[in-house]
Amino acid sequence: METRNEDTAEGTPPPGWVLSTPTRHHEVWTLPVLVMLLAVLLVLAAARFGEPLGAVVCAGSGTVVAAGAIALAAAGRSAYAEQTMTASWRLHVVRMTVGVTTAAILAIGSLVVGLPFGVLFGAVGWIPMTFRFARSVPRVDRLLVAWASVFVAVACTGLSVVGFTAPAVPDRLAAVWIGPGSLFAALAVVMAVVQFAVAERTAGAPPLSAPDRTAS
Repeated sequence: METRNEDTAEGTPPPGWVLSTPTRHHEVWTLPVLVMLLAVLLVLAAARFGEPLGAVVCAGSGTVVAAGAIALAAAGRSAYAEQTMTASWRLHVVRMTVGVTTAAILAIGSLVVGLPFGVLFGAVGWIPMTFRFARSVPRVDRLLVAWASVFVAVACTGLSVVGFTAPAVPDRLAAVWIGPGSLFAALAVVMAVVQFAVAERTAGAPPLSAPDRTAS
């Protein structure tokens, strides 16, 4: 991909969010299709759940994930057609937003239904971001992860409190909400604090002044 902004003119390689701009038609649809497949799996899981709580959580999660897939497709198609820095940045922000939203939904939803794989998902997906690519990750990425972590921490804390205080909650769910829920809440708080701190030292959105073509 040929870049024409001042940085690349001086020999500085373009950032990753520019290089990830779709330049082939199939690149526009690969990620949205995968996300939509995840949404379909969640909806199918809702149909197979034997209890109303699990069905509602899966159906609601699938709906939100499907909306994310549509947003990815629209932003990707725009970036592919325009091939500008502005469109590439917009696509990057949409990708990050959909990514952290999906991660938060899976983490919280899995806890709600008593399948706490969200703790493992967060450990392998979010925590490494604290230590890797410290200079290359844009500030908006840090902030999105931080606020998503805050949301997860609040939700998990609420589940832990409900599981501990509400006698009507089944023992199976209460055990998951109190144990893994408390652990994941603590991890999410640490993640939020670290990401907010790093964001304060990270550059903001890049200048997108004209001409901002990313490809000829």
